[in-house]
Amino acid sequence: MDIRKNFLLMSLLLITLIFLSTGCRSRIQMEQDPFYDSFFEKASLIMTDEEKEIYKQLPDKQSKEEFIEEFWRIRDPDMSTEENEYKLVFKERIEYANKWFGRWNSRRGREGSGDHDRYRGWDTDRGRIYIILGPPDDVYFDGERMFLERHISKPDARTVEQWYYYQYHLRVFFVRSMGGRWVANWRSDLQSFIEEAKLNIVEPGYRDDIESRLKFEAAFKENHIRISIPITRINFEEREDKLHSEFKIIINIYLDNKKIDLIEETRSLNKTEEEILEIDDILFEISYEPKLKGKYLFAIVVEDLMAVSSSKYRRSVRYKLKD
Repeated sequence: MDIRKNFLLMSLLLITLIFLSTGCRSRIQMEQDPFYDSFFEKASLIMTDEEKEIYKQLPDKQSKEEFIEEFWRIRDPDMSTEENEYKLVFKERIEYANKWFGRWNSRRGREGSGDHDRYRGWDTDRGRIYIILGPPDDVYFDGERMFLERHISKPDARTVEQWYYYQYHLRVFFVRSMGGRWVANWRSDLQSFIEEAKLNIVEPGYRDDIESRLKFEAAFKENHIRISIPITRINFEEREDKLHSEFKIIINIYLDNKKIDLIEETRSLNKTEEEILEIDDILFEISYEPKLKGKYLFAIVVEDLMAVSSSKYRRSVRYKLKD
């Protein structure tokens, strides 16, 4: 019996060591990335899981530079201007989070210290949520309504914090831990909306209904990329007694982790209200014939051009061309 127990313990220890070794190796590889400090470390806050996976697999500096350029481009709410408004807002929110949400911030006289570097405001629960969702409509501390900055300047007096985003029907709870950190209650509705918001700049003046946010399913079949969008997730504009919708589609195509192609198209739909009521989903098909053997990844971004504010969603599809 003792031999058996010892064997099980040794097996568990070996599995644990392998797991820790793999995690450390992955972390070291990311920190050696030439764009880790300037891009990935903070941008990963607004990356979808699929984008993180793609970026980590890119083999060289050039492919990562292309990814970074595309990453910000698909988040640009107005490509007719020289500046990327999303990127500017992201930077401002990082600065705000560092100022107010770090455990030791400049207003408390600890700027430049090791503790200040360690407790970075953007790398906290409040920082992450603020960066993605923007400033809350209302803030309550222990049941008392108060401006966010007024409370944070004297943080030790309070233990429970609530942020309200009325348009999204979201209430975010934070509880101050024994160590002084504010920890969010990551409920499923909050996690779901955070994921949906990662491609879309969220500003108080341009908030829309969660249920109207774009979503779609994607597949690759018979040399066609198929994109299916629920009709309830589409915005329409009335034009000459018909309902008009329009979408921008961007597809980055990778072969064995190397980008090989890019497809950009605009697709539209024009139907009467009676025809729309009979449809559950709209289907767009884009032809693409893989010619080289290997593992393909289709990274698909679709933007609803009829939405009042930025409404984008992302999916990826895998395909393997065998011998």
